[in-house]
Amino acid sequence: MSESTPRESPEKFVPRGAIAFFALLIFIGLVIWFGIYFVMLARS
Repeated sequence: MSESTPRESPEKFVPRGAIAFFALLIFIGLVIWFGIYFVMLARS
């Protein structure tokens, strides 16, 4: 009853796309945060 599928086994599955998207969101958030932070430092 075992099916041979081209995909990896569920134990070895890593959602690389979701991890990359999440890391990209964190990176963009940090860029925006530091941008605003340094603008506020320059104004003071």
